[in-house]
Amino acid sequence: MKKQSVLLMLLAVLFTASVTTSCSKSKDKPKDDEEQPGGGNNNPNLSKYLQGSDYYLISLDETSKKNIEAKVKKDYRTDDVNTHLYIWAAGETYTAGTSSGPNAFGEVEGWTSLIVAAPDGWSGLGFQNGGSIDFTGLTDSHVLHFAMKSKDQASHQIILYDKNTSAAAKFTIGAAGNAIDGINPSNNLTVDGVANQSNFARDGEWHHIEIPFSTIKLQGVKYASVITDDNMMAILSGGTPGVTLDIDGIFFYKPK
Repeated sequence: MKKQSVLLMLLAVLFTASVTTSCSKSKDKPKDDEEQPGGGNNNPNLSKYLQGSDYYLISLDETSKKNIEAKVKKDYRTDDVNTHLYIWAAGETYTAGTSSGPNAFGEVEGWTSLIVAAPDGWSGLGFQNGGSIDFTGLTDSHVLHFAMKSKDQASHQIILYDKNTSAAAKFTIGAAGNAIDGINPSNNLTVDGVANQSNFARDGEWHHIEIPFSTIKLQGVKYASVITDDNMMAILSGGTPGVTLDIDGIFFYKPK
């Protein structure tokens, strides 16, 4: 009886050790639905626009950036040292707006909010990098993403430059016929996942807009080589004072 008791005790200890080791190993490796720091692919709480790969950042809040850190290829966000957001016409065509409340990704962090002043009847700004801009890794699998919100009906125009070829791709966002700088809105946008759109709902809520890089290339912007000291993106908002531009989360990426 004593030998059987000792044997049973040894078996119990071995079983407990085996279960403990198994549990320890399973905790070391995250499950598919657990958040992986800086990756984001398996975190269901992240916006789907942060669950892609190969990110080239122009504008994004710091919390969202940390959530995708491992997938950021280039970070060209404004730091007022190497990269800048310049208001054109001696800083007079827009004035500062108010960026309060959740941004496009639900973070209580700022975004670009500007109000058209247009003393000379127009408005414009540029996200500029004083060093080198390397978008040569972009492929037809990439899209340009940005989020906008508004309660007015004004149009805005996104412009992308390829200084090496003197090309500029221009996309006006607004109601049909509401042109900016002679460029009418066309249905080459994907808005909140719906393709062939030219506008977004003016309900004061954030809407996510995407343009395929393949569409951008049709206007000659191909980024075949590194660009130095130039605007990465420009935005025009017309010449009506009081129009508000709220834009956030500007980046190229490969959707999931």
